[in-house]
Amino acid sequence: MSSEGRPLVTKIGPLGVVAATWVVIAVLFPTTEPEAVVAGGPGGTGTLELADGAAGPSTGGRTATSAASGGGATATTGDVGVEGAGAGAVDAGGAPEGAPAPAAAGAPAAGASGTTVGGLPCEPGVRQIPVSTYAVPCVPAWSGDNGGATARGVTAEEIVIVERVFPETANSQAVGAVTEQAGAASDEEQDAVFEVFKQYLNDHYELYGRTVRWIRYESRFGSSTDEAQSKGREAACLDAGVVADELGAFAVVGTRAAPVSGPFAECAAQRGVAVLNGAAYFPERFYAALHPYVWAFTMECERISYQVAEYIGKRLVGKPAKWAGDPLLAAKDRTFATYVPNNDEYQHCVDITERVGQEQYGIPPSSRYNYTLDVSRFPDEAARGVVQFKADGATTVVMACDPISAIFLTQSASSQAYHPEWFLIGTALQDTDLFGQLYDQDQADGHMFGMSQLGATSKIVGPDSEPGRLYELITGQRMVEGASGGYSGLILTYNFLQAAGPALSAEAIAAGARTIPPGGAPDFSLGYWSFADGPDGTPGAGDHTAVDDSREIYWTRSKVSPENGTPGTFVETYGGQRFRNGEWPAEDPPIYPGA
Repeated sequence: MSSEGRPLVTKIGPLGVVAATWVVIAVLFPTTEPEAVVAGGPGGTGTLELADGAAGPSTGGRTATSAASGGGATATTGDVGVEGAGAGAVDAGGAPEGAPAPAAAGAPAAGASGTTVGGLPCEPGVRQIPVSTYAVPCVPAWSGDNGGATARGVTAEEIVIVERVFPETANSQAVGAVTEQAGAASDEEQDAVFEVFKQYLNDHYELYGRTVRWIRYESRFGSSTDEAQSKGREAACLDAGVVADELGAFAVVGTRAAPVSGPFAECAAQRGVAVLNGAAYFPERFYAALHPYVWAFTMECERISYQVAEYIGKRLVGKPAKWAGDPLLAAKDRTFATYVPNNDEYQHCVDITERVGQEQYGIPPSSRYNYTLDVSRFPDEAARGVVQFKADGATTVVMACDPISAIFLTQSASSQAYHPEWFLIGTALQDTDLFGQLYDQDQADGHMFGMSQLGATSKIVGPDSEPGRLYELITGQRMVEGASGGYSGLILTYNFLQAAGPALSAEAIAAGARTIPPGGAPDFSLGYWSFADGPDGTPGAGDHTAVDDSREIYWTRSKVSPENGTPGTFVETYGGQRFRNGEWPAEDPPIYPGA
């Protein structure tokens, strides 16, 4: 990690293989565009510039123990089986925290007394995996007839799950470089932790006599750039055909069980392949249309939109923008501007925020800049967005964007002498210290606040996090700083498979997910996991994504990050209390006390 005043120079490429923590977006930035160079680093004194770069080799990735290919598909498989479960289900009522949940058909009763398949004592209130606050309730070890081939990719002995990845390039190496300099673990270190978790979870989740055979498939047809922009469907469908027909998969995930893209998720679902972590931040309407095949970890953007409207309406609108860096803006009542990708699904969600905000809270219409999810265009897009927002007199910029764009936005604002408030909505790791330290600090320090679906960075990565405690339990060793090993996506996958019961199918996953009680208490380091309520908070309406709540944070350079010991950290208000739809208090945010 570069210290203050020392130049931070690195290359930034696709965030589709972000190694900073666990990956929340599997395909976000291009893999074949020019590399980027960051200068200045955490002090905020430099600039983030793009430079021409050649594409790197396409042979990188994790070393596997055996190779398997069908019809020319490039794939590698590990000997380690993995049990899994996944996201939620429509109408997922759930049971009270710690209470036994109803058993899926043919499955042992959750929370019943006995011993798990992993040899752990089971009783009410105990989860299947020690340390984990997100694992499903434990079940006694099962024996019987699992029905054999209950779905494609399922036999009496195994479940085939494909990990779809993109070829390594100079840019995929670059994103590892920038996240390592921000304090994250390397791809190699993350992969090693991922393999440890897979083996352990395979041995300790109840898979009803089966084991998961993981196949790593390197995309032959897809483009991460196109898919990030909700384009490239034809190529994505060709890959989905390989996954379904040549590899014979029951389910598919992204790198280290991270989300796959929206176009690929749709193609896979239409071929009957379950997508256990797909289409990050897409609206609930997308998942519902593909039920029961597509599920996700990250909060659907419809729910985010209702929360953003509620937060702004209850806490910000009609009041001076007192945390703006420009005294003239700080004296004005707030007017808003939104920076958001131009994908139709994300546009739909911003439309919800504006409609609900105007109808329920009287929030005035906002300026909006729709940018393209193409890293080679990020500097120019950010500069044009800032020109528009400054001309419109916006006091408060709503960052409905990725964290790399946030770097460019804050740098462009400084270069154009524009000093607004910066409002975070908590997507795509923009709310982590590792990225916050790369924002222009003249813009961020004292002026950046908002919502965060994650817990504090130290709770989600590194040796003292939940995945870190599990790793130490398994290996007896401390996990490397900045690693998480795909923990959230793996727990999501395993939960799905156990909750589905012996007769595994996509329909069984949907039915079983209804029995999963809320997860995450008491710290909710990865948010409150539930599949019970609709995106607007309607009880019992159900959704297909795990995270349901947010906390409030603000950025300060006056405190050191507990994650990497460097100045700059997000501070949480209300002692880290989290809020679901309808729960945000109607009062000024208690941020920057004494300022």
